[in-house]
Amino acid sequence: MQATPSVKERKPLIRQAIIFQLKLGLDALRDILMSPVSIILVITDIVMANNHQQSYFIRLMRLGKKSDHWINLFGVELANTEDQDNEVASDSNVDDWFTKIEEVIKEQQVDGKLSQSGKEKLQKYFRRINQSTDKPKGKEE
Repeated sequence: MQATPSVKERKPLIRQAIIFQLKLGLDALRDILMSPVSIILVITDIVMANNHQQSYFIRLMRLGKKSDHWINLFGVELANTEDQDNEVASDSNVDDWFTKIEEVIKEQQVDGKLSQSGKEKLQKYFRRINQSTDKPKGKEE
């Protein structure tokens, strides 16, 4: 007869489920936005007689592929399973951001409230998120 899992044993599963739901929301939002945009871009490419290299639709497909990697829908990882010191992979996808935000919140749980330093850390991560999404794109592949 197996013992029922403790709350501590259930936390990773609950964490994964919450992150998965958030990622599903991001994926759905992306799909809702990309659907009408893709139709407009295909029509634009046809009207402007754009070739494959000039195609706005193809550029959107590349962006969609990058967003798949960024959202990483089915790649939910448990906290602290990867090397936290790897700065090269830092901020490479949503999982990294969730992990960093979770770390800040855990640090602040000791006091039972979010301290000024905790707020500043979260603001720093959100600024980095905004900067990475606002960066001008280099030469397309």
